[in-house]
Amino acid sequence: MEATKVRVRFAPSPSGDLHVGGARTAFFNYIFARQNKGKFLLRFEDTDKSRSTNEAIANIMASLRWLGLRWGEVPYRQSNRQSLYERAAKLLLDEKKAYYCFCPKGGCTLNCRSFDEKKIAQYQAKEVQPTVRLATPTTGTTTFEDLIKGKISVENKNIDDYIIMRSDGGATYNLAVVVDDQAMEISHVIRGDDHLSNTPRQIALYQALGYQIPQFAHLPLIAGSDKKPLSKRHGDVSIEEFKKQGYLPEAVLNYLALLGWGYDEKSTFFTVDDLLEKFSLERVSKNPAVWDSKKLLWLNGEYIRRLAMDEFMSEVKRRLQRLGICDLNQSRFEMISRLIQDRIKTFSEAAPLIEFFYRRVSPDDSAIALLRETKDSAILLRRVIEALKLLNNFRYYEIENDLRFLAETLKIKPALLFQLIRVSVSGRTVSPPLFESMEILGKEESIKRIENSIYRCIA
Repeated sequence: MEATKVRVRFAPSPSGDLHVGGARTAFFNYIFARQNKGKFLLRFEDTDKSRSTNEAIANIMASLRWLGLRWGEVPYRQSNRQSLYERAAKLLLDEKKAYYCFCPKGGCTLNCRSFDEKKIAQYQAKEVQPTVRLATPTTGTTTFEDLIKGKISVENKNIDDYIIMRSDGGATYNLAVVVDDQAMEISHVIRGDDHLSNTPRQIALYQALGYQIPQFAHLPLIAGSDKKPLSKRHGDVSIEEFKKQGYLPEAVLNYLALLGWGYDEKSTFFTVDDLLEKFSLERVSKNPAVWDSKKLLWLNGEYIRRLAMDEFMSEVKRRLQRLGICDLNQSRFEMISRLIQDRIKTFSEAAPLIEFFYRRVSPDDSAIALLRETKDSAILLRRVIEALKLLNNFRYYEIENDLRFLAETLKIKPALLFQLIRVSVSGRTVSPPLFESMEILGKEESIKRIENSIYRCIA
């Protein structure tokens, strides 16, 4: 393997959606590979047939594509590489660097490492299906330089003779990883902190097989606000869910980059091009990163506001179409879009917020409650209708001026009157700017909706 050839891999277990921890690992590998003009590879560690699914594989690949993390070469699957693991195990057995273990599941009680050929034959005659264990060194120290954590040393006496082949003939995680990393010429293993304890074990296996040992870098884990490892109990943390909720991949990647890495104390916004210039493993923290859903939401809102109008409209249009709203007048749609671009933080908010422009929606519970519980609401809305009918120029500033004057005449707080009008025309207590919305709806439609809501006041 050439010293300068950088090849890294993202190796998820395909048992579910791609979550943020895995996505960050993939992203850091991807950036590192591109910085060094290397290859970013994808490998599915799917030897656990009880948990691995083709659906999960498809989902993970779709999530990586959505994030823009393109891998080189065909995705590898460990389930297709069993013969490689068997050859490696046989080599270790032939060289007495591994041994058959006939101990019952759950313990190593027979001292199988010391068995001679005769003893092994006796157990094989009993048709006991053995595992294969690595004969790890019993003296000395295993030391490696972690690119994030620095020098790490483990006494070999603390590394057990772990199983590399199960009794059913399947390879275990540690054997498959080492054989695959060698076969794929992986130069750097960039993975989560939870794999740190595996590294001395794997180095022992690299050495036993005569493989070149890659460089290691262990990323800090991502924790929730309770400082415990991030999981579903902290909320939605899968990339697929962020996609459904209307997050932008650029915003998600930006936030993932900030989890455990930082360029300085003030910089927050980073494009992929920025990171190609500024990212380094040396700047990755040794401490766990804390997940902050509110910061991601804020960041996504900022990215939405920075979109060109045609990009913004294209995404909103797709979501309106899912509601069956397909006939969109371009100029009117652009006016509506300009009302909400600065007001939403995810695209999932867009269609429900502007649906009322395209069809009359049933008022939600809070809107109905406001109409029924506000004193004299029907009388107030009738006065609004009278005022609107007198307007010749139905522009938003004229509407606002006229209704503010009406509120003053009625000796009612403008905010209360405007909220009654809002729920009448939109069916919601939260909407785009009221007077601009009424202008877009038009005088006739606005009045008609207010008339309809009067019946709800007295129902």
